[in-house]
Order: sequence, then structure tokens, then C-alpha cells
Amino acid sequence: ELIPDATLQHMHTLNPPKWDDVEKGTDRKVNEDTGIVQRRLSNGIRINYKKTDNTPNTISIAAVSPGGLARESLTNPAAVKLGVQAIMQGGSFGNYSREMVDLFSMKKLMNINFGVTLESIQWDLLAPTETMDDLFQFLMLVYSDLRWNEQAFDSAKELFDSNYDAIVKSLEMASADKLVQAVANDDPRFWGPHPSVIQKLTLPVVKEELERQLATENLEINIVGDFDEEQLEQSLFNYLGTIPKKEAAKEAYAKDIVDVKPDPKRQHQRITLPDDQKRAIGYITGVAPNRWGYSMENPSSREKGYWTSPNEKEIDQESQKRRSHPLWAPAVIEIIEKMVSTELYSKLRDTLSLVYHTKFEVGINERLPTNDWLIVINSEHQNVDRAISEATKCLRNLRISPHMLSSSKRSVMHYHETESANDQYWLGMLKGLQDETLPQKQLESISDYQSVVQSVTLDDVKEMWKTFLISPEDVYTCVGVSGE
Repeated sequence: ELIPDATLQHMHTLNPPKWDDVEKGTDRKVNEDTGIVQRRLSNGIRINYKKTDNTPNTISIAAVSPGGLARESLTNPAAVKLGVQAIMQGGSFGNYSREMVDLFSMKKLMNINFGVTLESIQWDLLAPTETMDDLFQFLMLVYSDLRWNEQAFDSAKELFDSNYDAIVKSLEMASADKLVQAVANDDPRFWGPHPSVIQKLTLPVVKEELERQLATENLEINIVGDFDEEQLEQSLFNYLGTIPKKEAAKEAYAKDIVDVKPDPKRQHQRITLPDDQKRAIGYITGVAPNRWGYSMENPSSREKGYWTSPNEKEIDQESQKRRSHPLWAPAVIEIIEKMVSTELYSKLRDTLSLVYHTKFEVGINERLPTNDWLIVINSEHQNVDRAISEATKCLRNLRISPHMLSSSKRSVMHYHETESANDQYWLGMLKGLQDETLPQKQLESISDYQSVVQSVTLDDVKEMWKTFLISPEDVYTCVGVSGE
């Protein structure tokens, strides 16, 4: 074990663990419909868990710290990204060397990953249930006694250099990177980044930027798997409850991140790479609302207590009630994803035979008041330009019919029905349930999702679609071709 009993007893004396109220008057909240349980420790750590039998004798954990790349300062861009890589390369804790940590995790069959997104930093752990205490000992030491290694830091820098070389030589990645650079106007928090940005960073700066986000006050531990609930709670109490309390930064993201504007001089780009094969890929993107229907272009979307689009006329009481549900916007956006993807595929592949494959996706941002939509086109080099043109026409001429809506609803509902047998699906549902920056994500509403999807109307979809920026001046593209 990583923490001997004597050491644990000493830590209990220094930082006595205690359960706090999840809600006023209750320190343990259970949702009977989903089986989800919520708890909270006195050091601020929030816990969401669900017992399943999807994968016997397995436990999955996602430890999420809100922040991520969006909370980086423009003074030290990419510091958090580099810090995460440095920890993965050679981070350790306590009196243990990295070799000892690796040996321990292999012996216990623990699968561990540390990653960062635009909105959060996350530890993902997967292991046999009997290693439950070991997993929480690992997290306890990570959040209380993380050790950095100068050699691993230098190695992480070298890895970024080699990754950058791989990006510029890959048709898919180079084209996507060019598009992001244009849309983010070269803000290095969003793309690459270039090796020159990485080389400027020092270990003390990176350490400070990353550890600033590893606070207990807003740390959320999400757990799904096959375990005994009493043993789980005791393990959480014993190990995570003794981590010293650390306050989180007040801001959910750096204020200047929402001021980033695209570069109109690079609205439509094209790159050519040498290759033995003739290939082509196209990317099209624009601004979308975040997954809760909020955007800088529609800041008053919920001022009335229910969602509205800009300049929308007064809606009836039934629509007001439907749109006031916390999960209404995520349901509509997921339906739009299915609907537009189907239309694009039907038009570009089945009708015009211009592409091998195409899809439409909406970004995953939940906290930031901005998001993006993206179309990916896989085509032949002689067809890719026309495919880009036809795809943008398809967006602007989208005619939403009752058949499209019902088909997309069935597709969304089928996805959730089948994925409910997957522990990773439930981890995604748990994330953010106790995050104050996501007030719409509520435990009580999760079980309503299917009925919310079923209730969505044509007018709902049309009004939400109006908040997607798809006009000629708002759409950015990049085409990559090889072998010409």
C-alpha cells in the first residue's frame, strides 16, 4: 500500500475527515430513479457515484478539477498543457520515485491517465474493485504531495516538439491546426502550440499554473462500477477526507478568453502536403451555443426563466414550461447534431457522391459562454472544394421537417438506451452534478432526459438553430490536399 496505517492515523490527526451537507440538512443525497448517490467532504471535495454491474469487479473514477486551458493566463499559455504532460512523463508523490509509482500501478492493474481540456483537468482511473483503497491513496497523494521532476519536464518539452513535427506533416492534423489558428487568431491556449511557446516555459511557472487548479474546494470525484457502497464511502472518507483543504480560483475561466476573435484574413485556407497518395480533407467551422444553449451572441437566453432565442416573439405557456427544463437545451442541441449530420451525409455522399464520409459535431463546452460547430469532410482532391461549398449551402438551406425531427429523436434516444450499459457513459452523466459553474446540471433531471428529448418540437429546433452562426462571413474553412 502507498500509505501505511501509522501515516494515515497521523494525517487523520492533522486533518480530521468529516462529511459535509450536500444540501441543507442532509449529508447524503440519493436519487432513486438513477441510483446516483452524492456526498461532500469538509475539505470541499464533491463525490458522485453510481453502482452498476455493467463490468463485474471493475471501478472507474474521473477526478475533475474545473479550469483547464481556459483558465490559463495569456502570459504563460500552454503551461497547464505542458504541466499535465510532465506529470504523465515523470510525476511522483511522497517518498516514492516514478519507477515505484509505475511498478505499483502495474502490480495493481491500475490504468491511469491525466489529461486537460479547454474547461477542466482530469484524472481517469480504471482498476479491479479490490484495488479501491489503492486508487484513493493514489489520488490522496496526488492532491496533497505531488512531486515534479526536472528531467521529466525537459522530456515533456521534447515530446511537444516531436508532436508538433507530427502535426505539420499530417494532412488531417495540419489542416485542423491551421483552422484553429485562424479562428483563435493565434491565441496559443487553443492550438498546437508552437515549440517556441513551449521553450519559454520554466518548471516553476508550469508548476504554479497547474497546481493552482488542483484545489480540493471544487474537485469532483465521479465513480461508477461494481463495488460495495459502504466500503466505497469508508475509503473515500479515510483517504480523500484527509487531504488539506485548498481554495479554488474564483473565476471559471480567464476573462480575456471570451474576447478572442477570428482573423478574417484567414477565413478560407488551403494547404498542400507532399504524399504518394492523392487525398483531401476539409474542415468547416463556426460559432455555436454551449451545451446548455448559452452564447455571447445570446446572453439573455434564460433571463425569463426559460430559454429563448434573440428577438423571439412571446411563446405560449406550454413552450415556456418545456424550455424551462434544465436539460431542454442539451437535448435540442443533440438532436440538431444528429439531424444535420444525417442531412449532410445524404446530400454529399448519397446524392452528389462528393465524399467518402462527413459528419457535423457541436463542441463540448459547458462552462464557457461560447462554443463551435464543426464539419469534417473526407473526399478526393478533385471534389473537396465543391463538397465544402455544398456543405455550407446545406447548412443555410436546412429545412427542418417533422420526419427529420422524429428520426433524429429516435436516434438520440437509441444512443442513450444502448450507452446506459456502459460505465463511461454514466461517468459523463455524473460529471458536473455538484459544480456551481454548471447550475443547470441537476441530479433530479437526469432521469427526465428521454422524456425531454421526446417533448422537443419543430419550433424548438428552429429557434435553437438560429443561434448557430452559419452566414458567409461567420464560416471559416480549411482544405488540405496531398499528392497533387
